[in-house]
Amino acid sequence: MKHYHISILFFVGFFLVFGVWGPPSALALDEFTQFGVAIASPPSLNARSAILIDAATGEVLYEKAADLALPPASLTKLVTLHVVMEEIKAGRLPPDEIIDIDAKDCSPYIPYGSSLMYLQPGMQVSVRDLMLGAAVVSGNDAAYALARRVAGSNEKFAEMMNSAVRQLGFEHMSFVEPSGLSEKNLVTARDFALFCKEYIELHPKALTELHLVKSIHFPRPEHATAQYHPDGVILQYNRNPLIFSYEGADGLKTGYIIEVGYNMAATAKRGGNRFIAVLLAGSSTPYADGGTLRTKDSKALLDWAFDNFSTARPGYVMQEPLRVWFGKSIHVQPEPSEEPAVTVPKMLVDRVTARIEVPKSVKAPLHEGERIGRIVYEIDNTEIGSVNLVSPQEIPRGGFFRIILDSVLRFFAFIFGQV
Repeated sequence: MKHYHISILFFVGFFLVFGVWGPPSALALDEFTQFGVAIASPPSLNARSAILIDAATGEVLYEKAADLALPPASLTKLVTLHVVMEEIKAGRLPPDEIIDIDAKDCSPYIPYGSSLMYLQPGMQVSVRDLMLGAAVVSGNDAAYALARRVAGSNEKFAEMMNSAVRQLGFEHMSFVEPSGLSEKNLVTARDFALFCKEYIELHPKALTELHLVKSIHFPRPEHATAQYHPDGVILQYNRNPLIFSYEGADGLKTGYIIEVGYNMAATAKRGGNRFIAVLLAGSSTPYADGGTLRTKDSKALLDWAFDNFSTARPGYVMQEPLRVWFGKSIHVQPEPSEEPAVTVPKMLVDRVTARIEVPKSVKAPLHEGERIGRIVYEIDNTEIGSVNLVSPQEIPRGGFFRIILDSVLRFFAFIFGQV
Protein backbone atom coordinates (compact mmCIF):
# COMPACT_ATOMS: atom_id res chain seq x y z
CA MET A 1 0.00 0.00 0.00
CA LYS A 2 1.36 3.43 -0.87
CA HIS A 3 1.59 6.02 1.86
CA TYR A 4 1.67 9.73 1.07
CA HIS A 5 2.57 12.58 3.33
CA ILE A 6 2.01 16.29 2.73
CA SER A 7 4.77 17.68 4.88
CA ILE A 8 3.09 20.81 6.19
CA LEU A 9 -0.69 20.37 6.25
CA PHE A 10 -3.09 17.86 4.88
CA PHE A 11 -6.46 17.60 6.61
CA VAL A 12 -9.50 16.14 4.87
CA GLY A 13 -8.42 17.52 1.52
CA PHE A 14 -7.63 21.00 2.85
CA PHE A 15 -4.17 22.24 3.71
CA LEU A 16 -1.94 25.27 3.59
CA VAL A 17 1.82 25.34 3.17
CA PHE A 18 3.98 28.20 4.41
CA GLY A 19 7.63 29.29 4.20
CA VAL A 20 8.84 30.13 7.70
CA TRP A 21 12.00 30.90 9.61
CA GLY A 22 13.47 27.58 10.66
CA PRO A 23 11.60 24.29 10.16
CA PRO A 24 8.22 24.64 8.43
CA SER A 25 5.28 25.06 10.78
CA ALA A 26 1.54 24.97 10.24
CA LEU A 27 -1.32 27.15 11.27
CA ALA A 28 -3.64 25.74 13.90
CA LEU A 29 -6.71 24.12 12.34
CA ASP A 30 -9.08 26.93 13.37
CA GLU A 31 -6.72 29.51 11.81
CA PHE A 32 -6.30 27.39 8.72
CA THR A 33 -9.93 26.75 7.97
CA GLN A 34 -10.82 30.43 8.01
CA PHE A 35 -9.07 30.76 4.65
CA GLY A 36 -11.43 28.21 3.08
CA VAL A 37 -8.86 26.75 0.69
CA ALA A 38 -9.39 23.43 -1.05
CA ILE A 39 -6.43 21.63 -2.58
CA ALA A 40 -6.76 18.60 -4.83
CA SER A 41 -5.14 15.38 -3.61
CA PRO A 42 -1.66 14.76 -5.03
CA PRO A 43 -1.20 12.19 -7.79
CA SER A 44 -0.48 8.53 -7.15
CA LEU A 45 3.15 7.87 -8.09
CA ASN A 46 4.98 4.79 -9.30
CA ALA A 47 8.27 6.01 -7.80
CA ARG A 48 9.24 4.45 -4.48
CA SER A 49 10.58 7.75 -3.12
CA ALA A 50 9.66 11.29 -4.16
CA ILE A 51 9.54 14.91 -3.07
CA LEU A 52 8.28 18.21 -4.50
CA ILE A 53 9.56 21.61 -3.38
CA ASP A 54 9.14 25.27 -4.27
CA ALA A 55 12.48 26.27 -5.78
CA ALA A 56 12.28 29.78 -4.33
CA THR A 57 11.50 28.95 -0.72
CA GLY A 58 12.51 25.31 -0.38
CA GLU A 59 9.03 24.59 0.99
CA VAL A 60 8.13 20.90 0.84
CA LEU A 61 4.76 20.51 -0.86
CA TYR A 62 4.72 16.74 -1.18
CA GLU A 63 6.85 13.85 -0.02
CA LYS A 64 6.79 10.07 -0.18
CA ALA A 65 9.52 8.14 1.69
CA ALA A 66 11.74 11.16 1.01
CA ASP A 67 14.41 10.14 3.53
CA LEU A 68 15.06 6.71 2.04
CA ALA A 69 18.70 6.34 0.94
CA LEU A 70 18.82 5.16 -2.68
CA PRO A 71 21.29 5.17 -5.59
CA PRO A 72 20.81 8.34 -7.67
CA ALA A 73 22.11 6.72 -10.89
CA SER A 74 22.93 9.47 -13.42
CA LEU A 75 21.46 12.20 -11.21
CA THR A 76 24.99 11.92 -9.77
CA LYS A 77 26.21 13.91 -12.76
CA LEU A 78 24.56 17.06 -11.36
CA VAL A 79 27.00 16.89 -8.44
CA THR A 80 29.83 16.18 -10.87
CA LEU A 81 28.88 19.25 -12.90
CA HIS A 82 28.60 21.33 -9.72
CA VAL A 83 32.18 20.43 -8.75
CA VAL A 84 33.40 21.17 -12.30
CA MET A 85 31.65 24.56 -12.38
CA GLU A 86 33.11 25.46 -9.00
CA GLU A 87 36.55 24.65 -10.40
CA ILE A 88 35.81 26.91 -13.37
CA LYS A 89 34.68 29.73 -11.03
CA ALA A 90 37.88 29.36 -9.03
CA GLY A 91 39.97 29.77 -12.19
CA ARG A 92 41.47 26.29 -11.96
CA LEU A 93 39.68 24.89 -15.02
CA PRO A 94 39.26 26.93 -18.24
CA PRO A 95 36.05 25.84 -20.01
CA ASP A 96 37.85 25.97 -23.36
CA GLU A 97 40.74 23.80 -22.20
CA ILE A 98 41.32 20.80 -24.48
CA ILE A 99 41.56 17.44 -22.73
CA ASP A 100 43.29 14.39 -24.15
CA ILE A 101 40.91 11.47 -23.76
CA ASP A 102 42.38 8.50 -21.93
CA ALA A 103 41.48 4.96 -23.00
CA LYS A 104 40.32 4.22 -19.43
CA ASP A 105 37.56 6.81 -19.85
CA CYS A 106 36.10 4.99 -22.85
CA SER A 107 34.36 1.76 -23.73
CA PRO A 108 35.07 -1.11 -22.93
CA TYR A 109 36.26 0.17 -19.55
CA ILE A 110 32.79 1.66 -19.10
CA PRO A 111 30.10 -1.06 -18.93
CA TYR A 112 28.43 -2.10 -22.16
CA GLY A 113 25.01 -0.56 -22.68
CA SER A 114 25.57 2.42 -20.38
CA SER A 115 25.06 6.03 -21.51
CA LEU A 116 27.97 7.42 -23.54
CA MET A 117 28.86 10.48 -25.57
CA TYR A 118 31.14 8.09 -27.52
CA LEU A 119 34.57 9.38 -26.63
CA GLN A 120 37.45 7.57 -28.29
CA PRO A 121 41.03 7.16 -26.99
CA GLY A 122 43.25 9.96 -28.24
CA MET A 123 40.42 12.41 -28.94
CA GLN A 124 40.99 16.01 -27.92
CA VAL A 125 37.79 17.42 -26.43
CA SER A 126 37.07 20.70 -24.67
CA VAL A 127 35.85 20.90 -21.09
CA ARG A 128 32.70 22.61 -22.37
CA ASP A 129 31.94 19.71 -24.77
CA LEU A 130 32.47 17.21 -21.96
CA MET A 131 30.07 19.14 -19.72
CA LEU A 132 27.47 19.04 -22.49
CA GLY A 133 28.12 15.35 -22.92
CA ALA A 134 27.48 14.73 -19.22
CA ALA A 135 24.41 16.99 -19.02
CA VAL A 136 22.66 16.35 -22.33
CA VAL A 137 23.33 12.70 -23.21
CA SER A 138 24.37 11.58 -19.73
CA GLY A 139 27.75 10.38 -20.96
CA ASN A 140 29.48 8.28 -18.33
CA ASP A 141 32.65 8.63 -20.38
CA ALA A 142 32.29 12.43 -20.17
CA ALA A 143 31.97 12.27 -16.38
CA TYR A 144 35.06 10.06 -16.14
CA ALA A 145 37.11 12.39 -18.38
CA LEU A 146 36.13 15.46 -16.36
CA ALA A 147 36.92 13.69 -13.09
CA ARG A 148 40.34 12.59 -14.34
CA ARG A 149 41.18 16.14 -15.45
CA VAL A 150 40.05 17.76 -12.18
CA ALA A 151 41.25 15.25 -9.60
CA GLY A 152 43.41 12.66 -11.35
CA SER A 153 41.03 9.75 -10.72
CA ASN A 154 37.39 8.90 -10.12
CA GLU A 155 38.16 8.07 -6.50
CA LYS A 156 39.82 11.42 -5.79
CA PHE A 157 37.03 13.23 -7.60
CA ALA A 158 34.44 11.40 -5.47
CA GLU A 159 36.19 12.80 -2.40
CA MET A 160 35.72 16.28 -3.88
CA MET A 161 32.04 15.53 -4.51
CA ASN A 162 31.52 14.43 -0.92
CA SER A 163 33.32 17.50 0.39
CA ALA A 164 31.21 19.76 -1.85
CA VAL A 165 27.86 18.39 -0.68
CA ARG A 166 28.98 18.51 2.97
CA GLN A 167 29.89 22.17 2.55
CA LEU A 168 26.36 22.78 1.29
CA GLY A 169 24.96 21.06 4.38
CA PHE A 170 23.82 17.75 2.88
CA GLU A 171 24.63 14.87 5.20
CA HIS A 172 22.63 12.18 3.41
CA MET A 173 24.46 12.20 0.08
CA SER A 174 27.63 10.21 -0.59
CA PHE A 175 29.48 9.22 -3.75
CA VAL A 176 32.14 6.73 -4.78
CA GLU A 177 32.43 7.76 -8.46
CA PRO A 178 31.24 10.60 -10.74
CA SER A 179 28.93 8.96 -13.29
CA GLY A 180 26.19 7.26 -11.27
CA LEU A 181 27.01 3.77 -12.51
CA SER A 182 27.70 2.53 -8.99
CA GLU A 183 24.85 1.53 -6.69
CA LYS A 184 27.13 2.60 -3.82
CA ASN A 185 26.38 6.25 -4.58
CA LEU A 186 23.54 7.14 -2.22
CA VAL A 187 21.19 10.11 -1.76
CA THR A 188 17.79 10.86 -0.29
CA ALA A 189 15.11 12.55 -2.37
CA ARG A 190 14.88 15.31 0.26
CA ASP A 191 18.57 16.20 0.23
CA PHE A 192 18.82 15.87 -3.52
CA ALA A 193 15.88 18.21 -4.17
CA LEU A 194 17.42 20.82 -1.88
CA PHE A 195 20.77 20.27 -3.61
CA CYS A 196 19.02 20.96 -6.94
CA LYS A 197 17.71 24.22 -5.47
CA GLU A 198 21.27 25.21 -4.53
CA TYR A 199 22.57 24.06 -7.91
CA ILE A 200 20.13 26.32 -9.78
CA GLU A 201 20.94 29.27 -7.52
CA LEU A 202 24.72 28.77 -7.76
CA HIS A 203 24.77 28.03 -11.50
CA PRO A 204 21.73 29.76 -13.08
CA LYS A 205 23.25 29.68 -16.58
CA ALA A 206 23.52 25.90 -16.41
CA LEU A 207 19.82 25.56 -17.18
CA THR A 208 20.03 27.23 -20.60
CA GLU A 209 23.65 26.37 -21.41
CA LEU A 210 23.49 22.69 -20.42
CA HIS A 211 20.18 21.21 -19.34
CA LEU A 212 17.87 22.85 -21.86
CA VAL A 213 20.14 21.98 -24.80
CA LYS A 214 18.11 19.56 -26.90
CA SER A 215 20.97 17.95 -28.82
CA ILE A 216 24.72 18.04 -29.33
CA HIS A 217 26.74 17.53 -32.48
CA PHE A 218 29.40 15.06 -31.39
CA PRO A 219 31.87 13.85 -32.43
CA ARG A 220 32.75 16.51 -34.98
CA PRO A 221 35.52 16.40 -37.63
CA GLU A 222 38.04 18.01 -35.25
CA HIS A 223 37.64 15.04 -32.91
CA ALA A 224 39.13 12.59 -35.42
CA THR A 225 42.02 10.39 -34.31
CA ALA A 226 44.42 8.09 -36.16
CA GLN A 227 42.00 5.22 -35.55
CA TYR A 228 38.64 7.04 -35.67
CA HIS A 229 37.09 9.43 -38.18
CA PRO A 230 33.54 10.82 -37.63
CA ASP A 231 31.28 10.10 -40.58
CA GLY A 232 28.75 12.85 -41.34
CA VAL A 233 26.82 14.93 -38.83
CA ILE A 234 26.18 12.97 -35.67
CA LEU A 235 23.46 14.41 -33.41
CA GLN A 236 22.88 13.08 -29.91
CA TYR A 237 19.64 14.09 -28.18
CA ASN A 238 18.86 15.10 -24.61
CA ARG A 239 17.75 12.16 -22.45
CA ASN A 240 15.21 14.31 -20.59
CA PRO A 241 11.86 14.10 -22.44
CA LEU A 242 10.31 16.90 -20.36
CA ILE A 243 12.29 19.64 -22.11
CA PHE A 244 10.65 18.59 -25.39
CA SER A 245 7.08 18.25 -24.17
CA TYR A 246 6.39 20.00 -20.87
CA GLU A 247 5.65 23.73 -20.64
CA GLY A 248 8.38 25.55 -18.73
CA ALA A 249 10.65 22.52 -18.23
CA ASP A 250 14.34 23.41 -18.39
CA GLY A 251 16.05 20.59 -16.49
CA LEU A 252 17.44 18.77 -14.84
CA LYS A 253 18.48 15.11 -15.19
CA THR A 254 17.29 11.56 -15.74
CA GLY A 255 18.94 8.43 -14.36
CA TYR A 256 18.72 4.67 -14.54
CA ILE A 257 20.61 1.67 -13.21
CA ILE A 258 19.06 -1.73 -12.69
CA GLU A 259 19.71 -1.66 -8.92
CA VAL A 260 17.30 1.25 -8.38
CA GLY A 261 15.27 1.68 -11.55
CA TYR A 262 14.26 4.99 -13.13
CA ASN A 263 15.12 8.29 -11.41
CA MET A 264 14.32 11.90 -12.26
CA ALA A 265 15.28 15.36 -11.05
CA ALA A 266 12.83 17.67 -12.83
CA THR A 267 12.27 21.40 -12.72
CA ALA A 268 9.96 23.76 -14.57
CA LYS A 269 9.18 27.46 -14.37
CA ARG A 270 5.98 29.27 -15.32
CA GLY A 271 5.74 32.96 -14.59
CA GLY A 272 7.16 33.56 -11.14
CA ASN A 273 6.76 29.96 -10.01
CA ARG A 274 9.46 27.28 -10.21
CA PHE A 275 9.10 23.84 -8.70
CA ILE A 276 11.56 20.97 -8.32
CA ALA A 277 10.56 17.31 -8.21
CA VAL A 278 12.87 14.41 -7.40
CA LEU A 279 11.62 10.87 -7.99
CA LEU A 280 13.72 7.81 -7.13
CA ALA A 281 13.31 4.09 -7.69
CA GLY A 282 10.71 4.00 -10.41
CA SER A 283 9.79 0.68 -12.01
CA SER A 284 12.60 -1.26 -13.64
CA THR A 285 10.76 -4.52 -14.26
CA PRO A 286 10.45 -5.92 -17.79
CA TYR A 287 6.67 -5.73 -17.41
CA ALA A 288 6.51 -1.96 -17.25
CA ASP A 289 7.95 0.83 -19.32
CA GLY A 290 9.87 2.53 -16.53
CA GLY A 291 10.92 5.52 -18.61
CA THR A 292 7.34 6.25 -19.62
CA LEU A 293 6.12 5.90 -16.03
CA ARG A 294 8.91 8.21 -14.85
CA THR A 295 7.85 10.90 -17.30
CA LYS A 296 4.19 10.44 -16.37
CA ASP A 297 4.99 10.74 -12.64
CA SER A 298 7.11 13.84 -13.16
CA LYS A 299 4.49 15.62 -15.27
CA ALA A 300 1.70 14.71 -12.85
CA LEU A 301 3.60 16.03 -9.83
CA LEU A 302 4.60 19.27 -11.56
CA ASP A 303 1.04 19.72 -12.90
CA TRP A 304 -0.29 19.35 -9.36
CA ALA A 305 2.18 21.98 -8.12
CA PHE A 306 1.34 24.54 -10.81
CA ASP A 307 -2.39 23.93 -10.41
CA ASN A 308 -2.43 24.39 -6.65
CA PHE A 309 0.48 26.56 -5.42
CA SER A 310 2.13 29.90 -6.04
CA THR A 311 5.21 31.69 -4.79
CA ALA A 312 4.07 34.96 -3.23
CA ARG A 313 6.47 37.92 -3.30
CA PRO A 314 4.53 40.85 -1.83
CA GLY A 315 6.35 44.16 -1.69
CA TYR A 316 7.74 45.61 1.52
CA VAL A 317 9.55 48.80 2.55
CA MET A 318 13.00 48.39 4.09
CA GLN A 319 13.68 51.12 6.63
CA GLU A 320 16.84 53.21 6.89
CA PRO A 321 20.04 51.41 7.97
CA LEU A 322 20.09 50.41 11.66
CA ARG A 323 22.32 52.17 14.14
CA VAL A 324 25.12 49.93 15.38
CA TRP A 325 26.36 50.78 18.87
CA PHE A 326 30.00 50.19 19.88
CA GLY A 327 31.06 48.99 16.43
CA LYS A 328 33.73 49.92 13.91
CA SER A 329 30.84 50.69 11.55
CA ILE A 330 27.94 52.75 12.88
CA HIS A 331 25.23 51.52 10.49
CA VAL A 332 24.10 48.21 8.99
CA GLN A 333 21.52 47.61 6.26
CA PRO A 334 19.75 44.29 6.91
CA GLU A 335 19.36 41.94 3.95
CA PRO A 336 17.11 38.89 3.44
CA SER A 337 18.91 35.63 4.19
CA GLU A 338 17.16 33.99 1.24
CA GLU A 339 14.75 34.94 -1.49
CA PRO A 340 12.00 37.02 0.15
CA ALA A 341 9.01 34.85 -0.71
CA VAL A 342 6.48 32.47 0.77
CA THR A 343 4.65 29.51 -0.75
CA VAL A 344 0.85 29.54 -0.53
CA PRO A 345 -2.16 27.90 -2.19
CA LYS A 346 -2.67 29.52 -5.57
CA MET A 347 -5.98 31.18 -4.72
CA LEU A 348 -4.44 32.98 -1.73
CA VAL A 349 -1.45 34.55 -3.44
CA ASP A 350 -3.09 37.98 -3.85
CA ARG A 351 -4.02 38.11 -0.16
CA VAL A 352 -0.46 37.82 1.15
CA THR A 353 1.12 40.94 2.65
CA ALA A 354 4.59 41.57 4.06
CA ARG A 355 5.93 43.77 6.83
CA ILE A 356 9.37 44.36 8.36
CA GLU A 357 10.27 43.58 11.98
CA VAL A 358 13.61 45.03 13.13
CA PRO A 359 14.86 46.63 16.35
CA LYS A 360 15.61 50.35 16.55
CA SER A 361 19.32 49.61 16.90
CA VAL A 362 21.80 46.78 17.45
CA LYS A 363 25.06 46.27 19.32
CA ALA A 364 28.45 45.20 17.99
CA PRO A 365 29.94 42.76 17.45
CA LEU A 366 27.74 41.62 14.58
CA HIS A 367 28.63 38.52 12.58
CA GLU A 368 28.02 38.19 8.86
CA GLY A 369 24.72 36.36 8.44
CA GLU A 370 23.60 37.06 12.02
CA ARG A 371 19.83 37.43 12.35
CA ILE A 372 18.73 40.98 13.21
CA GLY A 373 15.10 40.99 12.08
CA ARG A 374 12.66 39.36 9.72
CA ILE A 375 10.17 39.88 6.92
CA VAL A 376 6.79 38.71 8.18
CA TYR A 377 4.20 37.35 5.75
CA GLU A 378 0.52 37.52 6.65
CA ILE A 379 -2.93 36.74 5.32
CA ASP A 380 -5.75 38.73 6.95
CA ASN A 381 -3.32 39.75 9.76
CA THR A 382 -2.51 36.09 10.50
CA GLU A 383 1.19 35.28 10.26
CA ILE A 384 1.92 32.51 7.77
CA GLY A 385 5.71 32.65 7.55
CA SER A 386 8.83 34.77 7.61
CA VAL A 387 12.28 35.24 6.12
CA ASN A 388 15.21 36.30 8.27
CA LEU A 389 16.90 39.66 7.85
CA VAL A 390 20.61 39.33 8.52
CA SER A 391 23.76 41.39 8.68
CA PRO A 392 25.49 41.36 5.28
CA GLN A 393 28.88 42.04 6.88
CA GLU A 394 31.07 41.43 9.89
CA ILE A 395 31.09 44.41 12.27
CA PRO A 396 33.60 44.02 15.12
CA ARG A 397 33.57 46.13 18.25
CA GLY A 398 35.15 49.54 17.91
CA GLY A 399 38.07 50.94 19.84
CA PHE A 400 38.14 52.51 23.28
CA PHE A 401 37.02 55.98 22.15
CA ARG A 402 34.15 54.59 20.03
CA ILE A 403 32.87 52.66 23.03
CA ILE A 404 33.08 55.71 25.31
CA LEU A 405 31.39 57.98 22.75
CA ASP A 406 28.61 55.50 21.98
CA SER A 407 28.01 54.91 25.69
CA VAL A 408 27.25 58.61 26.11
CA LEU A 409 25.19 58.86 22.93
CA ARG A 410 23.26 55.70 23.73
CA PHE A 411 22.38 57.07 27.18
CA PHE A 412 20.70 60.11 25.65
CA ALA A 413 19.12 58.00 22.89
CA PHE A 414 17.60 55.83 25.58
CA ILE A 415 16.16 58.86 27.36
CA PHE A 416 14.49 59.98 24.13
CA GLY A 417 13.20 56.50 23.27
CA GLN A 418 15.54 55.86 20.37
CA VAL A 419 16.98 52.59 21.70
